[in-house]
Amino acid sequence: MRGGRPSSIIPASIRAETGSERPDREEGRSRRPGYTVAMDDDDRELSYYRSVEDLFSSLRGAPHVLSPRDFQLLRSWWRDEVPMAAVTAGLTEVFARQRERDDADPVVSLSYCRHAVKRNAKRLAEMHIGRAETDSGDGPQEAAEHCRHLVAELNSVALEQRSARPVVAEALTRIADQVETAGRDLSVEMLDEHLFGLESTMLHECWQALARNEQQTINERVEAAVEGSSASKAARQRSARALRDREVRLLLHLPRLEFGQ
Repeated sequence: MRGGRPSSIIPASIRAETGSERPDREEGRSRRPGYTVAMDDDDRELSYYRSVEDLFSSLRGAPHVLSPRDFQLLRSWWRDEVPMAAVTAGLTEVFARQRERDDADPVVSLSYCRHAVKRNAKRLAEMHIGRAETDSGDGPQEAAEHCRHLVAELNSVALEQRSARPVVAEALTRIADQVETAGRDLSVEMLDEHLFGLESTMLHECWQALARNEQQTINERVEAAVEGSSASKAARQRSARALRDREVRLLLHLPRLEFGQ
């Protein structure tokens, strides 16, 4: 997230329950209502919260302070052991759908994503059960290898862009981290869908990170290409977005995030 994380994003009440502010630590352990956990579990909990916060802000393209209601939802995900892979897949899916629809209403709350997260968590649980019972392992191994290749490509492009376009490089590094996690945790079927969402996120974040003169040049090319088209307004908008994405991909030499192609 640009400019670093505001220190007030995690409410003091939650920091007090999960971080070093908690007063009721005894012999290396910390207490929550109804159960006891090790201190390093508190660190994992805070890391989980911050990972979701950073992902949500990254997908929105701007720093965002989650509301107390959203933190209650976030805490329920942690307590229900919703894996980060399911959260990532759900949030990415919601933002990708919004962009595909050219929806002007921003996603301003985690609540918008709760159904997608729940659906992906259920699919992940079913996937792990099925894999333990029947999977030979060939499919997941192939998917993991493909993701490692994509991660290497993304990191290579990020390195190339680091000097001239550092914000682009940061965005590509974040996407590479998400691809790596997906390749490790998702089924082949879920991976294909998730990479589609990450592709949309990557193109959107890279577009936002371009300099204004670069955006202007691309917009002029796109407008010239769709000018005079007899297609409907919606069709012209879809064509313009596809052309803009193509120009961004060519400018930055971005890989295609897809599996099984």
